[in-house]
Amino acid sequence: MTSTGLTRIEGRIVEVRNGERKITRSYTYGYMSLRVLVGFEYYSVLVNASKLNQYGFIPKVEQWIRVEGCLSRNQDEFYDASLSHVTLFEHIEPPKRKK
Repeated sequence: MTSTGLTRIEGRIVEVRNGERKITRSYTYGYMSLRVLVGFEYYSVLVNASKLNQYGFIPKVEQWIRVEGCLSRNQDEFYDASLSHVTLFEHIEPPKRKK
């Protein structure tokens, strides 16, 4: 957790749900909902679809990502927590496994 009230996680995407809608070829609005596995916990990450060009990649299952955003604990048991208002979203290499 960082001092500005934002939380940073690194994990593997296990599910992508598209909630986006295209208006024209050059403008997209909506969001993508990602299910991210961090250790043994699942996080829901909401990503603004109009900012995908700014992030530089389209999230896909099995990709490893680093995300920073506002953390909220969920009331249901499907996800342990969720991140919204994403300020950092980047693709990272998977961690190397120890032998």
